[in-house]
This record gives sequence, structure tokens and C-alpha cells, in this order.
Amino acid sequence: MTLKTGVFHPGTQHSWQTALAFQEGRQLGWYATSVFYDPGQWPYRLEALVPGRLGARLHREFSRRYLPALAPALVRQFGLWEWIETAARRAGRQRTADWANRRGNQAFGHAVARLAEREPVDVLWGYDTSSLEVFRWAKRRGIRCILDQTIGHCASLNRVMLAEQARNPEFFLDSYVPASAEEVDRQNEELELADVIVVGSEFCAGSLVENGCKPSKIRIVPYGFDETLFAGAAPKRHRKEARPVRFLFVGLVHPRKGIAPLLQAFEQIPADAAKLTLVGGLAIPRATFQRYERRTEHLGSLPRPEVVKHFFEADCFILPSLFEGGGIVLYEAAAAGLGIIQSAFCGDGVRDGKNGIVLPEVTPETITTAVSSVLNDPEQLARWQDAAWQMRQERTWQCYRDKVRTIAST
Repeated sequence: MTLKTGVFHPGTQHSWQTALAFQEGRQLGWYATSVFYDPGQWPYRLEALVPGRLGARLHREFSRRYLPALAPALVRQFGLWEWIETAARRAGRQRTADWANRRGNQAFGHAVARLAEREPVDVLWGYDTSSLEVFRWAKRRGIRCILDQTIGHCASLNRVMLAEQARNPEFFLDSYVPASAEEVDRQNEELELADVIVVGSEFCAGSLVENGCKPSKIRIVPYGFDETLFAGAAPKRHRKEARPVRFLFVGLVHPRKGIAPLLQAFEQIPADAAKLTLVGGLAIPRATFQRYERRTEHLGSLPRPEVVKHFFEADCFILPSLFEGGGIVLYEAAAAGLGIIQSAFCGDGVRDGKNGIVLPEVTPETITTAVSSVLNDPEQLARWQDAAWQMRQERTWQCYRDKVRTIAST
């Protein structure tokens, strides 16, 4: 008998790929989310009613939440909280966005439980911070619960972030607050109720174990890159001495991502030797960022298809994150044949030292040393790029999907 799985996430992350994995195996009962582009439904039909540039802008925004391979007939949409949260973040109202996120996750969980009553499934696959209400309902009915934990334990995150705030307070928005005792308790209950916990990296698994999670529950499944967005032909990168080496960071420009030591490091590197491009929303004080702005190109948040070209235009990817679940951007960097400089806290982008450097610790000094090694040895960078390209096929979303299908039934 084929078990049917219901996948649910109020936002996105990699939930589309999880849902697609079960759709490919004819095991997907439904995929529940708050926002998924469907031009035949409201509010997405607005783009056809609005002429010119405004209509094009609406399409650009709406189509951010879309995976063409995922069958619309299997998608269930409900809840306005994600819209409210997104609007608040775009307006710079971080506390309002965080409040909407917490309230929305709980409301979404209750809605998913009602959906599961109407359209029963054998397995429920949910994501951290939005699964507790569903799992409480499901465990009383003997339904198998799988938690996709996309980041390490919030108690560990609190320790890391409070230490970083003490080092670099000027990089923190006034709205920043650590996870509350209630949020820690909710996470612990989610982890306890889950029959299986899926994580993207050894680091994420370790942070759960150090906070009391049973290791026997945990399955490590690294993430991947979208084969439909990244070209199949090796990029032609011709290093010219006349131009700076192009370093790329993709992600939220936030203290958790190691942005303070990254910007501080590039202050020490000659501008004619290296260029740093940041792709992602700004989540540090504007006044702080302005001190370093002359050394960076900040492009803001872009739809994923638009981000891809920046991977192919760069020479080396850099992610000095202090705390991750598993950096999807690392696998995208490999897919573009980029050398990688990363911390030890964000996944296995660098393997065996073949395609980059894992920083011994995240400081301006270690980042400066790693970047300087790239600048001083172009042949090393070329070797990293070749190695990244050679290992890209091990890092596709198809590899991820093949692995997760087996977890629901074992």
C-alpha cells in the first residue's frame, strides 16, 4: 500500500522540493502553504488586470512563490499571515513581522489540522516553528509525524547571537530579541512529538542533540540546487589581472550570517584586489551598513532566477555564517562551479578541502587570511572551481528528493 503524505509550510524554504519528492513518487496527498502562485486564482489574477509596468512588477513578486513542476491541484492555500509578515518586513517593521510570524504559524497549524481531517493522510511532514499544533492533533490519532528542522536549536542560537551582539552591538537592529522561554518550550515539544527529525547538516543535528534531542530520531539529508535554474555547461571564467576577484555572498544581510566580520575583513583588503557583492535583504542598521557600503555592491533581495546570474558572474562564494541548518546557497555555489569560503556552521559546501576553505573560526582575521589566500594564488582558486563543478551532480535537488521519499515509509 502506498502511504500518502501531507507536506505543510506557511512559507517556502525547501518545502516545494519535499512536496515534489512525494508527488514524483505518487505519494503526495497535498501540499499546504500560505502563498503559491496560481494565475487563475485571487489575488494572483490581479496581474492580468493591471497594465504595463505595475502588472509586470506584480508578476515578478507573485512568481517568487512558484514551482512549475508542483501540480496546482495538490496545493492547498490558506491564511493571510504570511502576506502580513512579508509586507511588514519590506516596510522595515521587524517586530510587527516577527509577531505576525508567531501568530501566523500557530493559526496555520490549526488550519492544517482541519485540512488533515477533511483530507486524511498517513504521514504529516511539517517544518520547525509551524508544526506543533498539527503534531498535537496528529499524535492523538496515531498519525506519523516528521519534523523538517531547518535550523539548529533556538537555545543554542540564543547563545551564539548574544555572544555576537556583545562583540558587534552596532550590527543589531533595535528590534532584535532572543527566542523566548515559550519559543524554546514550543521547539522542544515539536522535537519530542516528532517520530523522525530531518536536518540538512551535521552541525544542525549536533545542536539538537546538545539540547536533549534523541540522536536516534535524526536523519541528515543535505539540501541541493535547482537543476532547472543552473546551466548544464561549465562556465568559462577567464581571470584577468586587471580586475578584482569577485566574491559573492547570498543571504539575509544579518548578524547571524557573520556579516560583521565579513564587512570588517573587506575593509582590510585592497579595493582593487577584491570586490564583494551582497545579494539579500538588509537586516542590520542602515547607519552601520553605510560605513562599509563603499566596499560592497548590495543588490537587495532578488527572485531566485535573477540570483543565478550572480553566481555565474562571481569567482568565489563566501558564507561565514555563525549558525545555519544547512546552507542551500553552498550547493548553488557548487552548481555554478565556484570556489567556497565558509564557516563550519552551515553545511558541507566544502568537501575535503578540494573546493574551498572551512574557516577555523569566524573572525575578521580568519576571513582576511582566507580571502588573501585566494588573491595570492589564482591557481588554487581555479582548482577549487574545477572541483566544485565535478561534485555538483551529488548536490542536486533530485538527490535530495530521492532520499526523503524513503524516510516517510521507514
